[in-house]
Amino acid sequence: MEAVNMDHLYQPYAHQDNSAAFDVVAAFSELETSRKMTLFDQLMSGRANAYRNTLKSIWPQSNDHDAKKLEIILRARLDRLKKFS
Repeated sequence: MEAVNMDHLYQPYAHQDNSAAFDVVAAFSELETSRKMTLFDQLMSGRANAYRNTLKSIWPQSNDHDAKKLEIILRARLDRLKKFS
């Protein structure tokens, strides 16, 4: 009968989080104003595919999770601005 190494059973699962490697919010804050406006306009005019494609062309390491995260932040900021106007 073979002995089975059971050491790995009690080690915590190491889940790789791709968002930790790339921070879309920090990258967006460092982006040129014209590119920020392009992304914002595409998002607010309902051109989701263009928004994701532009995001991917600016940051090839971004993914759909990053696109959604940035979308949520931009929409929340717009909602806050609407409350004060």
